[in-house]
Amino acid sequence: MRRFFLRKQVTPYVILFIERDGSTYLTSLLISHPHIEAIYERFAVLKQKNVNAADQLIWAKTFFTPRLINRYAAVGFKAKLVDILDLAGFTSLIHEKKVRIIHMQRRNQVKAVVSRINARRLYENSGNWNLYKEVDRMPAFEIDPLIFAKFLQEREQADDELTNYVDHLNLPVLKILYEDLLVNRDKVLAQVLEFLRVKHYPVKENTLKHTSDDLRDVILNYDHLRALYLGTRFENMFSEVLSTG
Repeated sequence: MRRFFLRKQVTPYVILFIERDGSTYLTSLLISHPHIEAIYERFAVLKQKNVNAADQLIWAKTFFTPRLINRYAAVGFKAKLVDILDLAGFTSLIHEKKVRIIHMQRRNQVKAVVSRINARRLYENSGNWNLYKEVDRMPAFEIDPLIFAKFLQEREQADDELTNYVDHLNLPVLKILYEDLLVNRDKVLAQVLEFLRVKHYPVKENTLKHTSDDLRDVILNYDHLRALYLGTRFENMFSEVLSTG
């Protein structure tokens, strides 16, 4: 499949997400495609290094300005809105560069929160936010209801903010549900590759799913926690188990 692409043939893209939405899983799949350059959270890394907003944008502008002849047909990275120091400047840049947007979402907000808490445990134990080795998998644990309620509220707000931002961009957008990526990976990947205007290629992830899809296997105080949300829209999110077979 080795070939080269002219500058005008290269598709720039950004994966916008919150956290625990499957963005790392998707990015790892894209990395294994020979014609896609996929970078993880460069804005977050720059922010941690105390790089200013202008330098963030300079990096992004350089990244989205391919050479005349390139080995990649699509180039992109993933980012959270909270890590973009100059959102107005970023918005202007992605319009200038005609960047395509992949909006990662997770329908089940309860599982997103549980995954957020579990990821912190994994990080404290292994130094990684995502599971790469089965030996690092964390056992079931108990969740503080007050912490869970706080994180759930933050999740709702972040979902609304990101959706509002993406919906007003007036750029090409592909919305992907993490649940769909798990249940029908090949179909979703075909949509992504078509959106990025690259040819199909057998790709492979390098991450493992850390949190079981059945929360009964994850939360020691599952019954108590779920009882607090009976009669709300979150009730069924606790018991949902996806069929991925």
